[in-house]
Amino acid sequence: MKKLTSIFILILICSCNIKQSEKKVADKTENANSRVSESKETNLIIGERIDGPANIRHKPNGDILFELKDNALIEVTTKPVNDWYQVLVYADIDYNEYPMDSILKDRLIIVNNDTIGKVIQSHSISSGQGRDFAYAMLYGYTHKNNIKPETVIETAFKNNLTENGRNFSGWKGFIETFKLDKDAVDYDEFESLYNYENSIEDPSPGFRIVLLFDNKNLVGLIHSRELQIENTITHKLNWGYFVTFFDDYPEKGQFKFVNYMNEWIQTVD
Repeated sequence: MKKLTSIFILILICSCNIKQSEKKVADKTENANSRVSESKETNLIIGERIDGPANIRHKPNGDILFELKDNALIEVTTKPVNDWYQVLVYADIDYNEYPMDSILKDRLIIVNNDTIGKVIQSHSISSGQGRDFAYAMLYGYTHKNNIKPETVIETAFKNNLTENGRNFSGWKGFIETFKLDKDAVDYDEFESLYNYENSIEDPSPGFRIVLLFDNKNLVGLIHSRELQIENTITHKLNWGYFVTFFDDYPEKGQFKFVNYMNEWIQTVD
């Protein structure tokens, strides 16, 4: 006897107004039917990511410009102002759209073929291009509660130090998830792994964090943002950098590296 199996596909398209809380501090998008679907999960952190969905506004507590899905990767300023950060998103656009200077309402925000958000209000933007690609730069403001704290590399560094100690084996996951590169500085005594600062404040950013290993043991780090770490000594470097050594690393070696770095920094454009 033949058996027939019927497959029914039902597509429901629902639309309803996004119900916004009156300038809610956390600034979350509350209505599940109107929010953009969640971002693709990734094992890479790389940089700050949205704890959302979340609204991005034209100023603190201002009009909503666009919304971002949970886990969307953003650029963030160094310090918040009254708990609000300025953020930047690089979005893909067609090559022939350059030089566009505005983006229209309801356009999806796409990065590397992944839809990470949607434009809520038409607004002005900047754009740029490379040899065979173009991008839009979307700026705005979001409350600090809309950024996952575990994706802030300084916070993650301190947590990893507490949980895994200073042996290189305990830093492999950290290095992979933040996608650190090798050989930050040409200094034979250290193995160095690094990432760059966000470009929102400097279009040609320098280092944000540089891990310094000696014989597979973390002895210190270069950092652009202030860090308080127990049992360490911090030295100021040129151009606003710091280098922090654990206090069991010889003082002579610390000053040797400080002098080397101050000279090295001056040679970098």
